[in-house]
Amino acid sequence: MSDTTTVHGPDELLAVLPYQLGYHPTRSVVAVALDHRRRVHFVARVDLPPEDHVGDTVEAVLGPLRRELAGPVLLVGYEDEAHACDPLLLALLEALESHGAEVADVAVVRGGRRYSPVCERACCPREGVVLPAPHAVPAVAELVARGLAPLPDRAAVDGLVAPDAERASAVGAWLPLPALDRRSRRGSARVRREAVRAWALVLARPDAVGRPRLEPPPEVLARAVEGLRDIGLRDALIAWVAPGVVPRGLLDAVVVALLERHLPRWAGMGSWVHVPRGTEGRHELLERLLALARAVPDDRPDDAAAVCTTAAQLAWQLGDGAVARAALERALRVEPGYRLAQLLSGVVEHGLRPETLTRAGGDATVAGRLGRAG
Repeated sequence: MSDTTTVHGPDELLAVLPYQLGYHPTRSVVAVALDHRRRVHFVARVDLPPEDHVGDTVEAVLGPLRRELAGPVLLVGYEDEAHACDPLLLALLEALESHGAEVADVAVVRGGRRYSPVCERACCPREGVVLPAPHAVPAVAELVARGLAPLPDRAAVDGLVAPDAERASAVGAWLPLPALDRRSRRGSARVRREAVRAWALVLARPDAVGRPRLEPPPEVLARAVEGLRDIGLRDALIAWVAPGVVPRGLLDAVVVALLERHLPRWAGMGSWVHVPRGTEGRHELLERLLALARAVPDDRPDDAAAVCTTAAQLAWQLGDGAVARAALERALRVEPGYRLAQLLSGVVEHGLRPETLTRAGGDATVAGRLGRAG
């Protein structure tokens, strides 16, 4: 999912897609929904399935696509062996056309060239068409200006949330073991104040003159992480860094007042309403949360799941589905029962967007349930 980006022709689209996805896809099929002005509106990616799972994969992709259709669809396959993408691409083409959708083009990327599994005209020669260099595509320059740059592959995305051995060991040494009785997740006033002060340092406003930021010491990071064991504080922090995801009316008023007294306001934080994705500083804020996730060891599963899920909430709001999925996958790997990660994972996999959910309003929305998950 992404802000709209204008592209001109299939070759520009193929140059832009890695920037939209956040990494260079391999052995994948990507469905791109355009709006009525032929701007990129919605992007869905899926791994190439075994042949006997093509039908299930088509159904999984069709759900979000039908909901987001506002114009034509483009289908793109990424392969390292000729025709590996054909079964899924052709099945998606048939399914979309049978539902009345316009499929503007079907393309395959292999070895830096574009091929077509459906066109035999001069525009799609059998030897393929050499793709343009990204720096020659205006839409890529626009995305670079927004601070976007694709990682080499999906493994590099997973590395954004993987624990850093040295830092995680240092922070883990300061993290107390969780209480044996988990029924009470509400922190004392003193613990909350200390946690919020630690978060104030984690989220400190960037230096106006661009000096390198000094990361808080391990004991401060540990207090910030420990604070997420308090569900009321966790939900309020999510609402602070990702405004609009959790309605303010669902939050603990005492915790909200504490955040408003101590936490910084930059990159849209603390506005309590949905923040446009292009707001300055939002990606730097996500980097702070990802760095905190890397500083939490896997042997503190509840803590790792809490930080990863908090980062996933912001990534989801920013339209960075790849990072949101990576964070949620780590959260559920270390703590399969973490309810907020379970719920958000379902939302992300169904291609739902925060603005779509919060426009509905009311406690019955998924956004409301996200705020109540323990």
